[in-house]
Amino acid sequence: MSTTRLLNKIDRRLTQLTLAPIEVFVFHCVSDTFDPSLCQRQDWTPTNYFKHQIQQLKSQYTFIPLPEVYHRLTHDRFRRTKYAALTCDDGNASILSILPFLSSEQVPVTLFINPKYLDGISIRENYCSNPLYITLDQLSAIQSPMVNIALHGFKHDDCTLMSRADFDASVSKCEELLKQHPRYINYYAYTWGRYNDTTQSVLRERNIIPLFCDGASNRRYRDGISRRCIDTPGTVRL
Repeated sequence: MSTTRLLNKIDRRLTQLTLAPIEVFVFHCVSDTFDPSLCQRQDWTPTNYFKHQIQQLKSQYTFIPLPEVYHRLTHDRFRRTKYAALTCDDGNASILSILPFLSSEQVPVTLFINPKYLDGISIRENYCSNPLYITLDQLSAIQSPMVNIALHGFKHDDCTLMSRADFDASVSKCEELLKQHPRYINYYAYTWGRYNDTTQSVLRERNIIPLFCDGASNRRYRDGISRRCIDTPGTVRL
């Protein structure tokens, strides 16, 4: 074994011993019953099950805001507390009914928004459903310190299919629209978890923290923050 490989192995082992993992969870649509016209089944979580899952996770983790996750991943030298963060992608209108519950449970959440659909008119192309998204007025009304607002691409395009210039323009447009919100933070959740060296480079240049959806835990910050989906009954997910 080379010296470099041995040192990397020792570093990984020390990290496992000294830094408890931080889990970041993601969900999409939460409602009492599944409506195929509003979301895909793999994106849906029943309301009661969602609440039960959150309460179960609270018994295992201390929930913190996403910016604190980043701070701990970049600064902690020793961590025993099991931390977790909650995120929500797309901005489905169903999240509005969940926010009071999360607030009562003292669980902070970051909403990753596609600004194109804040007009309440536009529909998502190449999608089997017609999600009902929150509107700009509804987003502006969210002022709770328990909620942060962040980037998810302008219209949920696969950014790995974009040129560097097009992706940069999309991020710029997202920032321009969402930075007006007082709860905005500079974090970007990749749509479908897809990214490449080009997208990573653009976000680094803009000082934006990327989030993946690779099902991994986090101990230190390594080019982005990993997430895992909240399990839905009968659905196998990362």
